[in-house]
Amino acid sequence: MGELVSHGKQLYKKEVVDPNHVYSEWNLLPDLLLERVFQHLTLDERYNASMICRNWSRAFHFPRVWYTFELHDTLLTKRKFNYCAGWQKLLDHIRVTIFLTKKGMHIRTLIFPPMNNLFNLYEFLNVSLYMHNNCPGTLDRVHTLRFSFACQHTEQADDVVFGTGGQILSMFKKVMGVFSELKTLELRDLLLEGCEGLHLLDEVCVTCCETLRTLTLVNVMKLPHTLLHPGAFVNLETLVISPQSIGDDLLELLGYSKVRNMYIVQNKYTENGQSLSYKAWKQCRAANPRLRVHLCSEGSCKNEIIWQQQAPVRSIVYNSPYAKIDTPVMLTIIELYKRNLEVFAHKQLPRFYMPRSFHDRIDSSLLLLVRQCPYIHTLVVREKVSTATVLLVAHTAKNLMYFYLRRNAIILKADWPFNPDWTPEFYEWLCKNARSYEAMEREVSQILGYKWQSLTDKQFKMINIDLGKSYYMFS
Repeated sequence: MGELVSHGKQLYKKEVVDPNHVYSEWNLLPDLLLERVFQHLTLDERYNASMICRNWSRAFHFPRVWYTFELHDTLLTKRKFNYCAGWQKLLDHIRVTIFLTKKGMHIRTLIFPPMNNLFNLYEFLNVSLYMHNNCPGTLDRVHTLRFSFACQHTEQADDVVFGTGGQILSMFKKVMGVFSELKTLELRDLLLEGCEGLHLLDEVCVTCCETLRTLTLVNVMKLPHTLLHPGAFVNLETLVISPQSIGDDLLELLGYSKVRNMYIVQNKYTENGQSLSYKAWKQCRAANPRLRVHLCSEGSCKNEIIWQQQAPVRSIVYNSPYAKIDTPVMLTIIELYKRNLEVFAHKQLPRFYMPRSFHDRIDSSLLLLVRQCPYIHTLVVREKVSTATVLLVAHTAKNLMYFYLRRNAIILKADWPFNPDWTPEFYEWLCKNARSYEAMEREVSQILGYKWQSLTDKQFKMINIDLGKSYYMFS
């Protein structure tokens, strides 16, 4: 409550403090909770939160709060007028220097998302390199580096795609070479020419030959060129790479390495990908029998996955809204990977027309897949299927453990004709339980051994699959 108080010709409201008001105790949050909260805030939000009370101001300086640093276009900048482009936000070297001096020793993860202001990106790399060389302790503990280049720009409604290079690439190579404790390195969409890409990781191989555990090289090269650097990291366990950067020589090196999981990833910028020879994959499997290959399509990619013959493919994941299931693709998957396939998934909500007719749907292809691939334990389906198909898939897939379906895509129908291999009792069970969603979920739960339910679209978008985990002793 408040009362109106006159001050000259103006009226303003004077707050009256209630003596019986009970104040909250947010200022008494434990330090562990404050750390977690501050870790999810941006740099500006952390500063504003630190002005609330003395305890939150103290939390601003916790070392764990600064373990992760992500640069963006307007961070640590100042406004400057340019006669050609008007007012711009350019990197403030004084702010960057002060920030790295005070907090650079705490940073463990350094993230460079796609940035439109390449000048700010170059200047931050330049200042970071200078501070590391002249201020002991700055950025010495960085163990994770993630860099993505904004290779797509819009010019008059036309999308222009180009790669990085020149001074930015030269400076970034120098920065990568000073992190001696690097364990995770991720480079995406650089789209380099052949000569530049072949020498991209020369400095990293010298400084991080024994420390690197995870390496991601997605669309580092624009044209097909084999990168041999992944085979030089003696303790590398996970490799994520695009199909245009692999070759027979790299497979030979990986055969004698400790790489456990190899993800071959495609997105909308992937072009000129190559399928390696049957002989190369066979020799790699013989030399490294524990190698697990995962074929993935992500983003808005509309191209089909490039199949690798005789590769030990354990999972096929379409993380794109445009990928469809069709019979020729299913037959190819069964022919190439029926002895190894464990995960088949279509993530994200579909952005294409899905027919309702039984003969035009994927029901038959889906049932053929689980029948011919006995080791499938995870199945993610987003296209329309009938309740009878859900029951048949759960009954046929003997090792199925995780079965994800969109409830909005399940059609309440028993539209399968009688099969001579079925008994009349089985067909009666199928038709009876396909008449309601509750009966279908009850029977699938009994088959899988836990309470199973179809997912809402919101739940379906949050699906997370651990492809690196092995469920069988031989894989």
